[in-house]
Amino acid sequence: MTRPAGMRDPRILLFPVRRAPHREGGDGTGAQGATKGPMSGMTVLVVEDDFIVAYDMQMMLEEQGARVLGPAHSLAEAKTLLAKEQPTVAVLDVNLNGEHVFPLADELRAKDVPFLFATAYADDDRLFPQAVRSAPRLAKPVLPNVLIAQLMRLKP
Repeated sequence: MTRPAGMRDPRILLFPVRRAPHREGGDGTGAQGATKGPMSGMTVLVVEDDFIVAYDMQMMLEEQGARVLGPAHSLAEAKTLLAKEQPTVAVLDVNLNGEHVFPLADELRAKDVPFLFATAYADDDRLFPQAVRSAPRLAKPVLPNVLIAQLMRLKP
């Protein structure tokens, strides 16, 4: 059976748009409409390749008042975002579809942007280059209150 153009197949589950909806309006870029909260005034670069984790993290951070850059799902996308705007802090997944995030961590260090790792590899010291071993590491799944507390500690 052929469907008329524009009709969606009801058997196919569509993912929501990449941007989390804002509670108070806005265009979905994080530039406006963020709620007031303890992270108000902070811009957080989120680098995470898992859509669900990234979306949940973005929603939670925006609910706390932060403006989110990203989420970036690749090293290239994260570097593009960083070239356009300097965040207050950053949350980095270590493994982005087989690509390590450490070159981005080096760029963040050079720009004096504090960051933390949210990763399944939090306990594996051998994976982390010496230059970033002192950065906070949170083991996935990261509890929201732990992530917020750590980001607030990093805030310059």
